[in-house]
Amino acid sequence: TFCVLVIIFMLYLLVIYRKPNVNWGSSTQAAAYKSALNAAINLEQVGEHVKNYNPQLLVLTGKPLHRPSLLNFANLITKNHSLLIAGHVMEEKLTFKKRQELMTEGKKLMNELKLKSFYTITDGLPIEDGVRTMMQSTGFGKLTPNILMVGYKTTWRSCNSDELKQYYNILHTAFDNRLALTILRLPNGIDCSHLIPDSDTVDPQDLQPGVVSPAAFANSPAAQRLQKGLMPVNSNLDLHGMVPSSGQNTVTAPNPEARQKSTLAATKEFCLFTGKQPAGYIDVWWLYDDGGLTILLPYIISTRSKWSDCQIRVFALATNRASMEEERNNMITLLEKLRINYVTLTMVTVKDKPQEATIQMHRALIDTVLEDQETDTFVSESERIQLEEKTNRQLRLRELLLQYSKNASLIVLSMPIPRKGIVSAQLYMSWLEMLTKDMPPFLLVRGNQTS
Repeated sequence: TFCVLVIIFMLYLLVIYRKPNVNWGSSTQAAAYKSALNAAINLEQVGEHVKNYNPQLLVLTGKPLHRPSLLNFANLITKNHSLLIAGHVMEEKLTFKKRQELMTEGKKLMNELKLKSFYTITDGLPIEDGVRTMMQSTGFGKLTPNILMVGYKTTWRSCNSDELKQYYNILHTAFDNRLALTILRLPNGIDCSHLIPDSDTVDPQDLQPGVVSPAAFANSPAAQRLQKGLMPVNSNLDLHGMVPSSGQNTVTAPNPEARQKSTLAATKEFCLFTGKQPAGYIDVWWLYDDGGLTILLPYIISTRSKWSDCQIRVFALATNRASMEEERNNMITLLEKLRINYVTLTMVTVKDKPQEATIQMHRALIDTVLEDQETDTFVSESERIQLEEKTNRQLRLRELLLQYSKNASLIVLSMPIPRKGIVSAQLYMSWLEMLTKDMPPFLLVRGNQTS
């Protein structure tokens, strides 16, 4: 027996010394798969109730490297506790090899950024159909998204009508599939793809969340690659595509100062929502009963260590001034029942007429998309008059936001629902524009009407 043990031990040492390049795996990994499978099956038998609700996010990031701030913000909500899936919809039909390359690139980025999330791609479909397919097929069992998160479309006035209709219809598709909807708007926008020369020029390992200072990040290897434009050996650089059309073999060097500014701008996008947040306020405008998601998400964010210095201020809608005190007491009781820690509760009303300057500001906004007989999507004069009262509510709400929340660290507001067939895409986007324009980071939230 002793000899057998010695032989086994020697063979073990030999294997360790030679380090054969084989993929044997381990029994622990096999057990992990079995445990995960059994847990997912057992979860199917568990009924839904308040104690097992988790916000499970499907985030339309496109290429994750192009919208890091959107992904980082979503991670604030789901980190270590619930499901996060980054979705990428492509109209181009991908080959298996290209699809695997994109999947590997996306997974590597998330691993290096220490994001506990998944990355999925839907290809070969129009954007609208691809998003619908992703909503209906992503995940399995109880591990399926219940919240769709998208970035705010800042180009809604300049994009073509088909592109705007796609975006607008995606919002409706989320509601049709009983998903909650969130829209994130940042002061400098969500998409930073124009700041990154090529995704292959940035090593995700250089984009660690711990690097939170733009000045410090500017000296990092990633920033140096962005400045120098260096390409790694395994890049997909097409040398033929770099030959100038004039036939000359010279390439004009970019302005160093402009490149430095671009690098710093990209740096800020990667650093958003990853560092310690200074003391401030998370302002929650809980205006409609949507199941409580509008108050839940900011509460979750406030419990994160990096946002622990930010306190919650709650703003609620009063139906009229006469019953404001009674409604305030009811809201206090509800917040105590939900065990939400907050510093102030303010009751507001949006029945007052907005100031003339605000009305004119909105009028100037929609004048650019006012009725045009050559397009089938427009803000008609009849629609503007018919929905004037609803529009005035949003304009008055903007004035209140400027009055109370202009200096907040984050604003979370109940999103108005666009009525299909009644509110046009342009008018609805003008409402959102008025609510979020020139504001701090802004999250529009609408639950799926379930408690």
